[in-house]
Amino acid sequence: MSDYGHLTLDERFAIARLRECGRSKRSIARELGRSPSTIKRELERNSNADGRYRPETAEARYLARRAKSLLLDRLDDLACFVVERLHENWTPEEIAGWLKSGAEQLTAISHETIYAWIYGRSQRQARLWRLLPRKKGKRGFRPARTPRIAIKERSSIHDRPQSVEDRAEGGHWEGDLLICKKTRPVLVLCERKSRFTIAAKLNGKNAEETATAIMCIFKRLDPALRRSATFDNDTAFARHSLLRQALQLATFFCDAYASWQKGAVENINGRLRRDLPRKINIDKVCDHELQDIILMHNLTPRKCLGFKTPTQALLQQLGLDIKISFSRGVALQS
Repeated sequence: MSDYGHLTLDERFAIARLRECGRSKRSIARELGRSPSTIKRELERNSNADGRYRPETAEARYLARRAKSLLLDRLDDLACFVVERLHENWTPEEIAGWLKSGAEQLTAISHETIYAWIYGRSQRQARLWRLLPRKKGKRGFRPARTPRIAIKERSSIHDRPQSVEDRAEGGHWEGDLLICKKTRPVLVLCERKSRFTIAAKLNGKNAEETATAIMCIFKRLDPALRRSATFDNDTAFARHSLLRQALQLATFFCDAYASWQKGAVENINGRLRRDLPRKINIDKVCDHELQDIILMHNLTPRKCLGFKTPTQALLQQLGLDIKISFSRGVALQS
């Protein structure tokens, strides 16, 4: 079975004819010598709102998308911007959202246009697909470890105020440990409303050291930005009472085997895995390199923030409206 190249107009007429005869996608694929996924994708992308597939309309839509993808071949500044952001681990959706926000003096394009360009013939040798995040075939929950000791004075995540749950108020954090193979952990703290992230290497999973590291970080923050923290049941967070006493910080804990309940920090951990995979020796990553990685993520626009960056969102909580332009060398404007 050959699946090389785009569908031709003749193939699109054949798809329409076979669909009218009641043939299945798999049967049509066999008839045309294409993969079933190609036929499925063609019907999903190019059928009309009423569900009918018209070959002329499908061909016109394909040509329109192709013309847009060629924009990146014609506009060098735009192409350079896209490639630079890909190297900084931005996704095509994040790049497109940032361009549409008007922060750059560049032509706005869709994420589909970026994907089409990456996989298109002109960029085949560049292999830009290697800069895309790895896609998992199946998503599932990862069970937490059973705590070796009971965590005293713990408050359930279900006791969090509604202002924490709906992210109406800033200053509420989630904490976790990023574990790399046979090396010491990285403490990761993510502010729920802005998704702003702070990280620091620890010597081990000692509860006293973890609490001390969190206190050192939070003491440098404006009091309005340190209201609560949510953890899983890892015994590294067993001394959370120190945070309550020293900072008047409310602490909450996920249900057993439900670390997914602190979704903000779990999400950033997934992003950080692109730079800090499990097999890496974290001792060979100096503090400066680690902070550069965190800075890069804090300067990456997020769809959930209306394609603002976590840095912008955090500063907005303090009444500071900062504009950022990456095409001018990360220029900041208040």
